[in-house]
Amino acid sequence: MSRPPGSISWLMRHEFRLYWRGMSKSFSGNAAIIFLLVLLHLIAIPVAFGLRHLPALPPRALAMTLTAAGGFVLLLMISRGLITAVQALYARGDMDLMLSSPLAPLSIITVRALFIAASVTLEFAALIWPFANMFVLFGMFAWLKAYVLLPALGLLATSMSLLLALLLFHLVGARRTRVIAQVLSALIAAGFMLLLQLPNIMAKSSGRGSASGASAWASHAPPPDSALWTPALAIVDGFLPMFALAAASAAIFALTAHLLAGSFIRASIESASIGAGKRARTPSAALRFGTNRRAILILKELRLIARDPWLLTQLLQQSLFLLPLGVVLWRQSVKGLPLVWGLVIVLAGFIASALSWITVAAEDVPELLAAAPTAGDEIVRVKLEAALLPILPLVLIPPLALWPSHWWLGVSIAVCACGSALSCALLNVRDQTPGKRRDFRARQKGNPGRGFVELAAIGAWVGICALMVWLCPWR
Repeated sequence: MSRPPGSISWLMRHEFRLYWRGMSKSFSGNAAIIFLLVLLHLIAIPVAFGLRHLPALPPRALAMTLTAAGGFVLLLMISRGLITAVQALYARGDMDLMLSSPLAPLSIITVRALFIAASVTLEFAALIWPFANMFVLFGMFAWLKAYVLLPALGLLATSMSLLLALLLFHLVGARRTRVIAQVLSALIAAGFMLLLQLPNIMAKSSGRGSASGASAWASHAPPPDSALWTPALAIVDGFLPMFALAAASAAIFALTAHLLAGSFIRASIESASIGAGKRARTPSAALRFGTNRRAILILKELRLIARDPWLLTQLLQQSLFLLPLGVVLWRQSVKGLPLVWGLVIVLAGFIASALSWITVAAEDVPELLAAAPTAGDEIVRVKLEAALLPILPLVLIPPLALWPSHWWLGVSIAVCACGSALSCALLNVRDQTPGKRRDFRARQKGNPGRGFVELAAIGAWVGICALMVWLCPWR
């Protein structure tokens, strides 16, 4: 069926074509996406078979579970939608072209907002709907509500994401919004995971021993007659409240897109006019060239890393997802040795892998460096040094913090963190896949197995650290 040019469906097809190109680049082809969907369906079959033989939860317990799950999904959707909304403001840079066409401005913004809602919904639907499919096939028809509730949450999350993006734009300006939104997105995503562990932390802080997350939340959750559970109770009772929630979410989305259309257009045009922000060199600052080539190359790499805040915030966003694991390990110990310090080994390997890819594989001027009077091996070694130098403060923290109480544990963690960082960095040198810095998220494309090798290397160094501590004669 042909779509008339300029129609909503015609514009949506264009948006999804661009989205699919990005998905294929991130997942190294369509086969990986199909494999993931098939795998999730296969995993859902034994889960559905097991749930059939479990007793049904009481309505209020089910409402509490549904509220927690819905809040978790909504916050993750807002986190993802905020990034997509900011990318629509900055990365596309086509608003001038779109506004000069015979398309209605409101249609352009509506399609952009619909695309954000659809992309966010589909990303979570790929993880949730395979389970809903199998559960419905096994006779659990209440899971039919997932096909309506998930798009409703996507519309609601998109409305909040657009409001957040424009609020940041007006508060901190166009230049800083992109970086702050990246950090805020990671904090929103990690915040709910930390919130789930908050009662557990409070229980341990008060000396009540270790308790599971469920029992901890049961003692700190609002009472069963609280209004917080009312929407979930209404959804559990029937299908009509579910459709009412979906209609309300759609109305909020339509109102948000209509009211914010003008602000969104002005923000897009203003962000497109931002330059690189070059700083003028003062006349008194004379150019000086040193003679130490190694120091010059290291300084060059560190400057390029520091000048790219968008890249650094992407690295920070991915690192923050280790924070919930740190909260789980907090106050956990084996024979008096705190386990949370082991995350330093994991974090060192992860950061070294990312920075070495940036310095080695994502070199912007490889031809210029190849023409320099320096051997290629020396350039690679210098790039590795530049990638590993920012990790040095992280490696020094455990021995300094643990020296009074567990000095050998601190030394073992520092040694294994260095080994983890060096191993992951060398993997990027051995399997160099040239790329662009903007493809940082898709850096495993063409070599998806390298990620598993890096995880295995990091895990091996964690095991070596445990062995060093176990064999220590002073423990």
